[in-house]
Amino acid sequence: MEVKKRKILLVEDEAVVRESVRDWLIEDGYIVDIAENGEEALEKIKGEEFGVIVVDLKLPGIDGLQVFEGAKELRPKTEGIIITAYPTKETWEKAKRLGLLDYLSKPFKVEDLEKLISAALGEAELKKVGKKHLWLELGAVSYRLCDRNYECSSCAFAQDIQDRFGTIAVIGEDEIAKLKQLPANQRLCRYASVHFAKKDKLGLD
Repeated sequence: MEVKKRKILLVEDEAVVRESVRDWLIEDGYIVDIAENGEEALEKIKGEEFGVIVVDLKLPGIDGLQVFEGAKELRPKTEGIIITAYPTKETWEKAKRLGLLDYLSKPFKVEDLEKLISAALGEAELKKVGKKHLWLELGAVSYRLCDRNYECSSCAFAQDIQDRFGTIAVIGEDEIAKLKQLPANQRLCRYASVHFAKKDKLGLD
């Protein structure tokens, strides 16, 4: 694989997060450059191509969405992942319109970020992530596979989604019955393509 396709730009103003994520990704074989704010990030993007930009939503000056929008103007093929402590439906819808691959809510596991980066670079295959999660690559998108036979009440992933965003239904029971007839490596998680809806009491910006 070409080196430039393995290079990541991490845009994060919190030094502890920035340094720890950078070190983890470097240990995993990625070449990582960093920027503390959006203006610095865009200057770096002007000078070289990055396979993926990982950008915090809340930055001093221009925000993460503006950074990615500028990056796409400079480098149309660049993929992006946003990280945020302020996940809202409006933010996610705007991110999708801009072409961002996905977002992670803080705090997050670096293993989950690595999975998204791998999918963005077209490297993802059907494999285990950590000890529990299976993901399936379909084109440029990576989908979570169900490993609980759709017993969502016993699934930590499903519970986390509901805790953060409220009760949501993505795939109905009729579709679930059909999915149960498929081989295990084709049973998509019912939350695999969710449009997140925040709880009324979250109070997020």
